[in-house]
Amino acid sequence: MPAHRVHPQHQVKEVSSLSSAKEMPSGLKHKKEQCWPPTRQCLCVSCMAFLVLGVLAAAISLGITFGIPGKPANLSYQQCKTASQQRGFLCEDLTTCLPPSLLCNGKLDCSHGEDESATYCGQMPSSLPQNLIFQCPNQKTWTYQDKLCDSRNDCGDCSDESVLQCPKCSGWKCDTVFFADCDCIPRTRCKDGIQDCADWSDENLCE
Repeated sequence: MPAHRVHPQHQVKEVSSLSSAKEMPSGLKHKKEQCWPPTRQCLCVSCMAFLVLGVLAAAISLGITFGIPGKPANLSYQQCKTASQQRGFLCEDLTTCLPPSLLCNGKLDCSHGEDESATYCGQMPSSLPQNLIFQCPNQKTWTYQDKLCDSRNDCGDCSDESVLQCPKCSGWKCDTVFFADCDCIPRTRCKDGIQDCADWSDENLCE
């Protein structure tokens, strides 16, 4: 009886290029299924993310450029007495004593320029030594201590020229007609041909 030969059959397997590739992580696959093709929701989320990143980048850039605002400075600086016996700012040379209003005025008055440095002029008035300035009651305006009682309405409400700050008028006291003045004008403005007082007393009575 003839023997039957069994020839082994070669099994051919189809290899898919997709199956040979690495499987995509489930998280990314899930996100891809959610946001592809792009939907309005996905676009909104992406725009919000870019907007937040833009705001953060802008804030960091401004902080680097202009400095980060801090609390009102109580800086340790050298105090001194000016010629008028008021508080002043002592330069690093330990000789020059500046009136407060010469700080951050755009002019170098100290030989090393510290009176115009960003330390004191970076975030005015909070960066200035607080005992060299006068904060007006309205909390919006301020002036230097040596500008108190100078017959000029620096605060806008005359609080820097009030009797609490200036017990005595060194000039001529009257109801003034100019907003920049309060109730006391320098005597140099008496009888100068210009009305400063509502009752003309600066031209008729003031000497």
